[in-house]
Amino acid sequence: MTNYQLAKKEILIHSDVEKVWQALTIPEQRNRWETRECNIDLRIGGEIYLDYGWNVTYAGTFTDIIEYKKLVTVDSDGYTTTWLLKPVEQGSLVQIEYTGHWSVDEQYKKDNMLFGTYQFLLNFKTVLEDNQDIRSSFWKSWIGVLNQTEDDRVQVVIVVPDTPAATHLQPNDYLLKINGQCVSHYDRAEQLITHSEVGSEIRLLIERDHQSFEVTLHTIAFGTKLNS
Repeated sequence: MTNYQLAKKEILIHSDVEKVWQALTIPEQRNRWETRECNIDLRIGGEIYLDYGWNVTYAGTFTDIIEYKKLVTVDSDGYTTTWLLKPVEQGSLVQIEYTGHWSVDEQYKKDNMLFGTYQFLLNFKTVLEDNQDIRSSFWKSWIGVLNQTEDDRVQVVIVVPDTPAATHLQPNDYLLKINGQCVSHYDRAEQLITHSEVGSEIRLLIERDHQSFEVTLHTIAFGTKLNS
């Protein structure tokens, strides 16, 4: 039997649920804040295809639709994505829930997926509230590490060869501060690094074997290596 886990994010958008619903279900509107291209057949059994760019796509089938309240899709692996909309005094509370299977050694994959969700939810909010698309700030640069949240700290899981981090960081290091700002969660650490411009100076306070030290690195284009 597959061991399903639940992962979720939410955001408050200062807009009514009808506008939020339209932005979720009308392809032209969804392209404004989330996708580069999408197809949505909004009916039970209808298919949905989302192309986010960055070589990331999603394909699923609608299994539950309650207008202005709920959207549920399932993918080919049997994992579900559920959108829940709730009107509140300030606007709309938007929640997204995923089922998936992540082993103990794959927590970083779950954190990465939720960070991507967090980014697009922020863009959902800025597009509906301010008509501003901030996707150009996403995933601009990196230093070559894959992290995860571990007991309210950011733990290095993988260090990618031939990247700025390769000769300075190790798996099981902890990132305590980035450019002087304390970090206790994957989302904040990723945002501080990946939203920076290529070539930006990144000052890290690292803990290794209960000892702390500082490292200064410079970012490179996201997903690339020093020799590429």
